[in-house]
Amino acid sequence: MDVGAATHPGYVREGNEDGFFASGEHAVFAVADGMGGHEHGEIASHLALEAIIRHADAISHAAPTELPTLLHQSMQDANTAILSQAITQDARNRMGTTLVLATIYHDRLYFAHLGDSRLYLLRGDLFTQLTRDHSLVQAMVDRGELTPDEAAIHPLRHQITRVVGNEDHISPEIASQALEPGDVILLCTDGLSGAISAEAVKAIISTPRGAQEKADALVQAALDAGGPDNITALVIGYLTPRLSSPARRHATALNGLSSWQSWLLSTGIGIIVLAGLLCWHYLHPFIYITTNTRGELGVYKRWPLLPMLGKAIIPTSGFTLMYDEARPLLTKYGDIRKGIAVKNQDIGLFLLQDIAKQTAANLLETAKQQIEHGNPTAARETLAHAKTIGADPRLLHELETMMNLHTGDKLPAPGMPASHGENTSLKH
Repeated sequence: MDVGAATHPGYVREGNEDGFFASGEHAVFAVADGMGGHEHGEIASHLALEAIIRHADAISHAAPTELPTLLHQSMQDANTAILSQAITQDARNRMGTTLVLATIYHDRLYFAHLGDSRLYLLRGDLFTQLTRDHSLVQAMVDRGELTPDEAAIHPLRHQITRVVGNEDHISPEIASQALEPGDVILLCTDGLSGAISAEAVKAIISTPRGAQEKADALVQAALDAGGPDNITALVIGYLTPRLSSPARRHATALNGLSSWQSWLLSTGIGIIVLAGLLCWHYLHPFIYITTNTRGELGVYKRWPLLPMLGKAIIPTSGFTLMYDEARPLLTKYGDIRKGIAVKNQDIGLFLLQDIAKQTAANLLETAKQQIEHGNPTAARETLAHAKTIGADPRLLHELETMMNLHTGDKLPAPGMPASHGENTSLKH
């Protein structure tokens, strides 16, 4: 699989309530679009994706007959997490998120969704929307009251009828689709599908570029169309079946052999498989988040039964996050200096980036107070560091403008690069 994803707040909204999770290792993918305003929508999408991450390993190891139940349970757990948070913030019925969840097993795509975030499939020249929007205008189209073209420009097209986090029990739509090598899968929020036409989306993902380039191009196209909403695109290039059938290969190998040859071959295969499993069990590294001697947070791996190998850091996206500045956000994880175990590298990096994002938000609040108390030097340093760990560009720009007004400095505004959002890429 070739996987790429990109997200951008757009040009109208202050924050980004969208979010995504992409694990090529587990072949589990999700896109969420939070609702309820910046203070609630971003939390809702984040909680939903955290629930998906907790289930990613189980989903990746499940049999096909178990996948519908696991996809449903994952979304129900996301729903429960959002409802629990809404109660503590007195935000019931004001906090929710759309959610599209997909996984690939063998040569089949399994998916579940609620809301108007979408899943598309491109096969050759055929571009198909696999999900059906849970929205007011879609219901009107189903009743024959609107045409699809009329629905695309209807003033009520953003009114959603079903979301994650709005009821105690949810009933996501769950389905599957056979895949063929060369298929391209797209998960996206309505900031993309509502900004550019399906023909424009198809034209972009039909190009021979890599998945990350396609995701970036999709977000850029939505920005060029005005960027009226948060935009997220997750592109998966399906190359070959994720898993082959050992039983089928075994049966083919034994066909035509004598009984003793079959027994010998079966025994040899069993020994090789057993040895491989034992090697994986003993040599598979332990992934965890902790600090180094300088107090910098990072994702590490070590080999418990091979201490002579020491520990190795997994490269992040270039930011440096210090334990002291992130400490207020770490109490819920226990003593991070002793190491927080995570299931895999993708989840570790996702969690570290999320901690950095929340730390950056706290730094922006600190900079605001420094500006208000007449300390521009400290504010500049705080803003500079917040920028390096992924602070919201729009809020960063507002605080720099605020500092200029307080001090009379003529600092250049950082601007909003039109072609860059948050992105990640995984290739397998």
